[in-house]
Amino acid sequence: MSIDISSHERWFTAFAQKYRAAERQDVKPVDLKIEHTGKVLEHARRIVGEERPDSVTARACLLAALYHDVARFPQYARWHTFKDSQSVDHGLFGVATLKAENRLKEEPAAVRRLVLAAVGMHNRFKVPAGVPDDVRWVTDAVRDADKLDIFRVMAGHLAGSGPKNDAVILHVQDDPRLWTPSVVQDVMAGRVAAYADLHSVNDFRLLLGTWMYDLRFAVTRRRLKASGLVPELLAALPDAVPVRAARARLLAVLEALA
Repeated sequence: MSIDISSHERWFTAFAQKYRAAERQDVKPVDLKIEHTGKVLEHARRIVGEERPDSVTARACLLAALYHDVARFPQYARWHTFKDSQSVDHGLFGVATLKAENRLKEEPAAVRRLVLAAVGMHNRFKVPAGVPDDVRWVTDAVRDADKLDIFRVMAGHLAGSGPKNDAVILHVQDDPRLWTPSVVQDVMAGRVAAYADLHSVNDFRLLLGTWMYDLRFAVTRRRLKASGLVPELLAALPDAVPVRAARARLLAVLEALA
């Protein structure tokens, strides 16, 4: 399925580079989001290619993947954080940004509707019950693609013992001994952990593992399993008995992915 969104990709590149050029403190988080967007779009293309939805849904999926983090650039420029609770909901801010920039004016109304809904909801803890099936499909596809690349980003960023970029780890404590019981409980209960419960880098590792409970598409699950990223992320967890049990639970979930 060939879908041309090259004009949107060119606009996104110019938009992101404008913020990159203006950044005076630390440009690395901006670069991270530029690369992340490209990877999420790649994953979305694979989902579309395997699932083969109708043309409107497919186009909306790719545009929503491209624009899902468009608000991260003004968010970081203004607040120097990617933590929404300390700044702004980047999903809703993304919708406002796309509207202010008039980015979807040339797209059919059906595509605009799906893109704006998916951008606005991609970062929700859960997609609200009762949303239309096409909205849920596009939103779930973007959420899967987003999660899959965040595994890559965080595995690379958390590797080694050097200092972590505070914006990337959402300002949690960078202490390899710390972990939070409620996050471990989420793992053992088969629940997705919440960002609000994160207090340490180890909590972040466990939260990422719980995302396996929430992946919708088989191609996403296969690619995550084949990547080797989950064992890499979990390997650095401390050897406390509850954490050891949580690691074992997540590795078993990974093994069962299909």
